Amino acid sequence: GAAPEMARIHVLPPSEAIGVVDSRQLLGEREPPGVDPVTGGPVELRSFVVNLEPRMVVVPHFLTERECGHLRELADGQWTRSLVGQLARKDPEPAVGDAPPAEAAAAGELASDTGAGGHKILPKQAQTRTSSSCMLRPAQTSVLERVEHRLASLAGQPLENLERLVVVRYSPGEQFSEHHDGKFRPRTVFVYLNDLPEDDAGDTFFPHLGLSFVPRMGTAVMWANRTPEGSEDSRMVHAGRPPLRAVKYGVNCFFNEERMRLVKQPEFQVEPVDAFVADLRALCKEDATQDVVRTLALQTTPQVLAAPCFASEAEVEHLLKLVEEGRPPLADGGGGERFFAEGTVPVGTLEPAETEVLARLEARLAAVSRFPLEHLGRVRVVRGGTTYGLCNRGCGQRAALVCLGDRDEAFFPHLGLRVLLRRGDLILWPNAWRSEPISEAPGARTRVVEDLRTTRVHLLGEGSSETPLALDASFHDTPVSLRTQAAAAAS
Repeated sequence: GAAPEMARIHVLPPSEAIGVVDSRQLLGEREPPGVDPVTGGPVELRSFVVNLEPRMVVVPHFLTERECGHLRELADGQWTRSLVGQLARKDPEPAVGDAPPAEAAAAGELASDTGAGGHKILPKQAQTRTSSSCMLRPAQTSVLERVEHRLASLAGQPLENLERLVVVRYSPGEQFSEHHDGKFRPRTVFVYLNDLPEDDAGDTFFPHLGLSFVPRMGTAVMWANRTPEGSEDSRMVHAGRPPLRAVKYGVNCFFNEERMRLVKQPEFQVEPVDAFVADLRALCKEDATQDVVRTLALQTTPQVLAAPCFASEAEVEHLLKLVEEGRPPLADGGGGERFFAEGTVPVGTLEPAETEVLARLEARLAAVSRFPLEHLGRVRVVRGGTTYGLCNRGCGQRAALVCLGDRDEAFFPHLGLRVLLRRGDLILWPNAWRSEPISEAPGARTRVVEDLRTTRVHLLGEGSSETPLALDASFHDTPVSLRTQAAAAAS
């Protein structure tokens, strides 16, 4: 149960020659692979070994344009300042090679993990890493789950050793200076999620190998972080260099030496006609006010809560007006194209405590969810997904939804539950709520278990072509709002 050590690297001289690796040039005249019309993924993959020792592999079009857009969309509005992991030493000697913190550790376990000599591994902000990040949940959507399986196949690693994927955003001038990902991660796969202008920068640079990788949408770059003997491979030190004019998106995919992914799979699935229907408004008293919120347990294990009349008519109108006034554009860069048309549609993002009304609603959400307010991410206004697997579960441990339309219906097929909401009604469910040991070994560390039984889908009302607007909230594993404010202040 000992925690992974941070990277201890040997400083090597930089290469005198620089080789530029561009996946477009690797493909040459070959056509990109076709796209599966059902899944939206590539129908085949082509890999290129661009360095023999150490072995580095490039896979053009590992993700399709639709999949890249979907991952950016999942992270939209959920950005926080990127962190690095570093040993908390008893002596003043600095840690060598700040690395991205182990993602499960960054989700709440990091401060208690210890490395060699009993040193704690702590997450922190650093000027060496100025980008923004969003940690996704395992199998957050069916699209993401297929990507996770594809990554495990490419890396030749167990799926359960895959850390939570982390979408990263580099605005012009932002960077992650030279670092090593750590020997506790046998494989790293980094995938670029968008193209940059031809005359821009923003490459991934390996100074000791003299290799510069050009960002190309959907291209995956894979490497090993340790030698066959098990020590850090110091040649794999690399940097995410800053773009000059455009924003660069990518996703970090780390395979850990430990089991990181614990998932509770559904045991059954029912059809809507056979599900129990909970009409929340029928449970709301005529004289109900927002001063005292009544919560009802619709399901005990996992616990699904409801709060009829959670938001007043005036509060709902206030939120709708905020959205009408214009929100930040989506991460796809505009154009309005939907990557998976029947999935969750993000409409707008609201800043923490943007108005007094929103601040009161956020405080009320925290009280009902029994999570610290600091763990609440930016709330979003969305339209719920109508296809199973494409309805975004959210990035947090606990998720909440407030109906902003006249009527909405959320269906939990693995719980046999249909929830009928009207304007102002709230439902709250866990994405992860308990922990289990990662192995049967004595003293094995525990990790949070992802509960896919709360996967939901929204049912269209009679004569409706789209679901109504809703307020979407996620309570994260860590106090993200403090980091959100820091990122906003830095920008």
